[in-house]
Amino acid sequence: MQHRQIHTHHPSALARLPAIMLQTLSSVIITALFCTILFYWRANSELPLMQISLLNFNDIKLILVLICGCMLFALVPSLLAAVFCSYFVWRLPRFLLSAAAAAAIIAFSVALLQNWLFSWPLDWIPILFNALAAAISALCVSRLQQQAQKK
Repeated sequence: MQHRQIHTHHPSALARLPAIMLQTLSSVIITALFCTILFYWRANSELPLMQISLLNFNDIKLILVLICGCMLFALVPSLLAAVFCSYFVWRLPRFLLSAAAAAAIIAFSVALLQNWLFSWPLDWIPILFNALAAAISALCVSRLQQQAQKK
């Protein structure tokens, strides 16, 4: 009797790199978008709805600085969450929600550590937004990876 071994194809780390980059980029962009919406909402919350003015040049500069700051702040947590989530989905492809939760926990933990190391004033909202963005992007990219593997 011959013993047949079935080799399943597991993508190498280099083959998973585009998915990791896509997940990191989407997480960073979603975090910046959440923080920009929050900032704009807080800035306009003191104004009555009838008197909302158009943005001037200084407002646009401030929003761009905020977006760049959020993107830099979210880069490391999002990258580590993407790497861990990619490994998790590669090992256990059925547990997408667990991968998204793990990505959120990793992004949250790394953002807390990053906040503590740089001794920034603790603001929970960007950290929570980064964790939420990492979970959303992990869920979306993992679904895309699963659909691509099924084809």
